[in-house]
Amino acid sequence: MSIPGLGSETTYEDSLKSVVIPQGSEWRIEIPVKQIIKFKVTEGILEINGTELPNNVELQLTGTKGSIYSPKQESKLEYTLVQNQDMSMYEDEEFSEYVSSETNMESVLNLHMYLESKRQAAADHNVSSSEKEPILGPRIMVLGGRHSGKTTLAKTLISYAVKMDHCPILVNLNPQDGVFALPGSISATAIGDSLDIESCSGYGLTTTTTGGNPLSKQPIVKNYGFTTINENMDLYKYQVSQLGITVVSRLEQDLQCGNSGVVVDTPPLGIKEFDVIESIIGDFRIDLIVVVGNEKLSIDLQKKLSHKSNLQIVKLNKSPGVVEVSDKFIRMSQEATIREYFNGNYKTRLSPFKTDIDATGLQIFKAVKDSVSLSFLPAGDDFERDETDNDLSKYYSPLDPSSSNVDNSIIVVTHLQSSTPGTDLLHSSVLGYIHVSKFDDEKKKLKVLLPFPGVFPRNVLIATDIGYNE
Repeated sequence: MSIPGLGSETTYEDSLKSVVIPQGSEWRIEIPVKQIIKFKVTEGILEINGTELPNNVELQLTGTKGSIYSPKQESKLEYTLVQNQDMSMYEDEEFSEYVSSETNMESVLNLHMYLESKRQAAADHNVSSSEKEPILGPRIMVLGGRHSGKTTLAKTLISYAVKMDHCPILVNLNPQDGVFALPGSISATAIGDSLDIESCSGYGLTTTTTGGNPLSKQPIVKNYGFTTINENMDLYKYQVSQLGITVVSRLEQDLQCGNSGVVVDTPPLGIKEFDVIESIIGDFRIDLIVVVGNEKLSIDLQKKLSHKSNLQIVKLNKSPGVVEVSDKFIRMSQEATIREYFNGNYKTRLSPFKTDIDATGLQIFKAVKDSVSLSFLPAGDDFERDETDNDLSKYYSPLDPSSSNVDNSIIVVTHLQSSTPGTDLLHSSVLGYIHVSKFDDEKKKLKVLLPFPGVFPRNVLIATDIGYNE
């Protein structure tokens, strides 16, 4: 019998296992949320999604499915598994691992080198003469179906660019993921240093959760409010266009970002969503589409986009290591992202703040689904329509917490302080998030969790479709 904290407990060294990864091979691992893998690189060079791992430094991962790649030489690591006490209630899959020499990394490296040549050409042009009209670095959109490895490719291309001292902009247009944000949002982030592979999403913490820590990434975040794009396609495309305006402006004003370019990660899109694809191409001035693992989509796009002479379309084989993830696993990952936003992780502990806020006078809106009209608003919601409000009505409707269920939901705090937001609501970015555990109808107060202590800004709020139980 072992007592926690005493010498009879199993230590890291007692249960170590070793793995040898030949050059050009990868160690594929599937780690359930109920377990934590602690590992360290002991020999050679290893990387996760293009981010090089430090030698002889303990790292840990949980609730993820991915691979560790050995790019240059035979490499070794040591690892041990421990129980994740915070997630021990989950009955999900068991730990799985194996080494494979079948990868698509040679194609990824070739793509990276091509992008590097375009970045260098842009930099040479823009430095040679201040009178010339500047040209931008590569603007890449990654397309593919579910479980095709789009996000892994986007992370790898970004990480390789950072290794070359570039500062590319990573754009996430898949609201299912939380990329420097929570699920239900889309974001754009200038990446000037390595991604944090130990964070639950593999990206890192943001200034919206750490209270302005300058070491954190500083994203521009737009709220969508749902995790699938077909819930309100008009709102989705509008927010994508607003994000595109911001990104192109940054590229034109920031020489380093302009030379480095953009990598756009997308939701699962096929030729049936061609209007969405075409909108993204225009919004972000895409000049290279990378289609992952779908030859027919690549051919169809070449036919439909043949009139765009400055647009290249290339097909990349899907990595043999890509695994399908269940809806349950996706939901657990989303919950982990939300939990990390408020509580931090084992390296960065945060101190979330619980309080009650007076709901009287708060302006709360919620994105409407395509099948929902204002005639179906809950009783008690008073919405006087004018020309401006009519423009807003297909995107958002006002919400009264006393007649709507906001319990156990994520709510967006916008930058907007206007008392009559109108279409300004569509242009506002996300300031941060709060979690509402309960609305006290008698006291007219919201019981909320804030990411850090402080005075709650009484800005315009947007309720999302993202639920979360503490």
